[in-house]
Amino acid sequence: MKDKMELLWNSIVRYSRRNEISIYYSTDVDIVISFEWDKRMGGASKFLKNAKDNGIESIVISIKRFEDEDMDCSSIDCKKYQNKIAELDIMYIANDVGYKYHEEADWFSELNTFNIDDLLDENEEKKVLPLTREVNEKSIDSLIQDMLQYLDNESFDYGEDEIDTGIKGFWMDKGINFDFPIEQELKMKIDRVNREARKKIDKSVKSEERKKLLKLIPGVIKDKIGNTGDMISRDQLKSYLSDKGITVNIASNIDYMYNQILKEIKIQNKKY
Repeated sequence: MKDKMELLWNSIVRYSRRNEISIYYSTDVDIVISFEWDKRMGGASKFLKNAKDNGIESIVISIKRFEDEDMDCSSIDCKKYQNKIAELDIMYIANDVGYKYHEEADWFSELNTFNIDDLLDENEEKKVLPLTREVNEKSIDSLIQDMLQYLDNESFDYGEDEIDTGIKGFWMDKGINFDFPIEQELKMKIDRVNREARKKIDKSVKSEERKKLLKLIPGVIKDKIGNTGDMISRDQLKSYLSDKGITVNIASNIDYMYNQILKEIKIQNKKY
């Protein structure tokens, strides 16, 4: 399974192709940067949407893998991170001003961040950084609703990496930084909010995709069956959708659509 940074790169490429945005690759994006994107405004998908809304036709991507970072292998297991993406930057220029989005792998952040224990005196009691009162006081249901509203406002595409980026952005917006220790009780609360929100998101995505597929059924029957009244195979259905450029992300929706097509054909043939 690809890691988060590889998935992010793939999502950027997909979005750019869909919206006819040219991609150039470089390692020198910092040279022209004037402003860096504030992730409290959203993740990479929001940054790209902002670029598209501003009429941007080309972006520059900088990808730095572990080997490009000149890390000291005497203190870490370099083989563990070999060829992994450490940092990814997206940049575009508008009115002679550069704008950049920066993302880095969690493991890379950890390697480049002082261990909080090292920042404490040997005899000082280990502390957990304070967290926001809002997250402490709000109920799980309220936080779930807040998260869903946040994701909706940020117009995420609800791809796997977009959801992960959105969830992280939501907690950052609430003042939670996962690069630092979190008290166990609150971490359990956050984990539960994430699980329940993901269930609702997955259910919603499945339902929306199913609705779109059901609307295609009359066209499938007309194009593939015509007046012959013959049945259509599941493979034929998949090929039809592929030829039309229709991607189905949830496999069970293919089965549901196929069963509905069979029912409709039987009704039209008066064999029900």
